[in-house]
Amino acid sequence: MKIIKYSLVFLFLSPLHAEINETILIKNATAMTAMKSGTLQNTDILIVDGLIAKIGQNLDFENAIVIDATNHFVTPGLIAPHSMIGLQEIELEAETRDDSTDYFSSGFSIVDAYNPSSALIPHNRTGGITTAIVVPSSGHHVFSGMASVFKLDGKLTEESIGQDIAMVMSFGGSEDSRASQMLLIKDGFIKAKNYQKSRSQIMRGGYFDFGYYTPRDLEAILRVVSKEIPLIVRTDRARDILRMIAFSNSHEIDIILAGAKEAWRIADKIALESIPVILDPMDNIPSSFDSIAARMDNASILNNAGVKILITSQSTHNSYLSRQGAGNAVAYGLSEEDALKALTINVASVFGLDERIGTLEVGKNADLLIWDGHPLEVSSFTKKIYIDGKEISTVTRSQRLRDRYLKKLGLD
Repeated sequence: MKIIKYSLVFLFLSPLHAEINETILIKNATAMTAMKSGTLQNTDILIVDGLIAKIGQNLDFENAIVIDATNHFVTPGLIAPHSMIGLQEIELEAETRDDSTDYFSSGFSIVDAYNPSSALIPHNRTGGITTAIVVPSSGHHVFSGMASVFKLDGKLTEESIGQDIAMVMSFGGSEDSRASQMLLIKDGFIKAKNYQKSRSQIMRGGYFDFGYYTPRDLEAILRVVSKEIPLIVRTDRARDILRMIAFSNSHEIDIILAGAKEAWRIADKIALESIPVILDPMDNIPSSFDSIAARMDNASILNNAGVKILITSQSTHNSYLSRQGAGNAVAYGLSEEDALKALTINVASVFGLDERIGTLEVGKNADLLIWDGHPLEVSSFTKKIYIDGKEISTVTRSQRLRDRYLKKLGLD
């Protein structure tokens, strides 16, 4: 993980961040750890230099800022596993969208388009999202591009904490035939492997037919081929999932399923192949012919079969509703502990972030939330948000607008 230094002037002027290296002691919390230890009652959490230093009872530390969390819940910061936060502002306004391209395909990296000042960041952060896997949208090609990871602390100087960590593609019903899509996928991998064999010849000025691809695109596919990064496959129909599993096995690549509304039909097969699934438990309506068999208990069926599930929600504006989706999954058979893991450590583990975030654990980054009620209840709200041990404001643009007009009306 990259360590980024900030000037004292910037930190002093920023209204979003507490002073650097504050020591914070959270007392008497109900700590939902997202670990085997489960939920700990009347627990204290000590934060030193941005890390969780101690977890226990009756902790004390001289000069620490003490937060009384009696009757409050503490969880790790939630992680959005599939979002376009920071890439989209207004969906129907092209100049506010940086999520797609007409030029690149598999090699399209969104990292330089991410906007840490997006109004949608505090909107989702207040709902509990502290880290997001940011992906390109479906483009004009079967391959959409590359995903990167960002912490939602709103720092202008922020860099990704994981750049180009996965490649994204879509497969299923569209204007183009599935048969054509599969041929494009196969041809792309063949082209990349031929490009790899011809590198030295190309360097000497030799001819190579790139077709629809750029060198950047083929290099990205080769990262998938070498298992350096996984391939996120957005697809819903059970038969399409089986096709992509067969393809991944033939090329010996790692895939992650996204959407997967009909995944429950082949849960045992997905578990046998150890394929993680990104799903939205609230997206249970058969919205197309690709998802006729969508059902409410998809998450619990997959989890019970041994599939590692990652819970998501709407890609940008309301990613924080993943928490509501997790609560809905609990109502249909998923345990509370597994639901929390699907919002935190499962995402961190699948994307290689689990050494630093995803659980309440000594030594990990202090990305955590204090809730005024159970975090899986829609009536609960974040009282305090910490990212890297620094308190982040819970105020959003919509709240400021509300207060502004209430004041004008004399109703504040």
